[in-house]
Amino acid sequence: MAKARSVIGARVARVEGAEKVSGQALYAADILMPDALWGKILRSPYPHARIVNIDTSKARRVEGVRAVVTGKEEPGHYQGKSIRDIPALCWDKVRFVGDRVAAVAAETLEAAEEALGLIEVEYEELPAVFDPLKLHDDPSAYDGAPQDIMVKDIPNVVNRLTWKKGDVDQGFREADLVVEHTFRVPMRHQGYLEPQAFLVAIEEDGKILTWSSTKGPFGTRGQLAKAIGISPAQIRVHAVNVGGDFGGKSGAGDLPIAYFLARQAKRPVRIVATNSDELTFANPDHVSIITVRTGVKRDGRLVARYVRAIHGSGAYAGMKPGQASIGGAGTAGPYRIDHAYMEALQVYTNTVPCGFWRAPGALQAMFAVESHMD
Repeated sequence: MAKARSVIGARVARVEGAEKVSGQALYAADILMPDALWGKILRSPYPHARIVNIDTSKARRVEGVRAVVTGKEEPGHYQGKSIRDIPALCWDKVRFVGDRVAAVAAETLEAAEEALGLIEVEYEELPAVFDPLKLHDDPSAYDGAPQDIMVKDIPNVVNRLTWKKGDVDQGFREADLVVEHTFRVPMRHQGYLEPQAFLVAIEEDGKILTWSSTKGPFGTRGQLAKAIGISPAQIRVHAVNVGGDFGGKSGAGDLPIAYFLARQAKRPVRIVATNSDELTFANPDHVSIITVRTGVKRDGRLVARYVRAIHGSGAYAGMKPGQASIGGAGTAGPYRIDHAYMEALQVYTNTVPCGFWRAPGALQAMFAVESHMD
């Protein structure tokens, strides 16, 4: 008689466990090519400014520099997920501290950093806005945004989501007591341990090989292809281990810039972010202002719930969900409420572009709703 087998209650070894604890696992920054150059990116020191002039002549003369690229030379390249509005390199304006302006590739990291410091950029500083509640009448944050993605009847709203159940006005009329609170949830970085890294090599036949810190190689390939104007069939994204993601690493990131540098230098180029870079340019979770209003009866029944959430999306919308996210679960939660209405808005600000952090929008909403209930 065959021995009974079951996986229920049995210990299962992690497939990648031994490789990781022994230090043999390869992450994007571990991928080395003998002829690869170091890439570094010059970022804006201003939250909003017009680029008047860029002079790279001194940077090009640094020993070991093999490529220098600016947005003036590579204009019109946008990237993003469902919305493509993030410039690979800015050519006319910068819209947050950390926006990409120029990049260099050199034989050593030290040479790349020296060259970066010699790039002279003349800016004309412009008004900047940071508070999501003060943006509707100020076009500073969304001037130049793709008009086809903007909500037509509300200024500066990049997308709007509504959800309703029953008749919320009737529900509040029936209530014996109405309670309202407003909560503000700050911006939060995902906190992964591994800074992002990118490597691009172009083969003789034009095939583009990439390695990056991404959990979604096919999505990354599609975003890169659209950003640089090349068929996805020409690109291969190599999947490597990812040292934490939590929603923060599924985009093309700096692959377009690494590609421009590699094409100019005719050598592979690797860009490795520092932890400081991560907190400057990566896509953290949205700052959110959420108002919750609930109508209750004297016997304790909840009869109406209104939720309005404003998500500060940062300077660009490319890394966030296609819609502002809360939905019915974040409005009524686990409670029986016959009448409910929710409106969620995403607005532009002159801050770092925001994106996914676990369930986008849901964590902020549940914090607000449950704090309101308490």
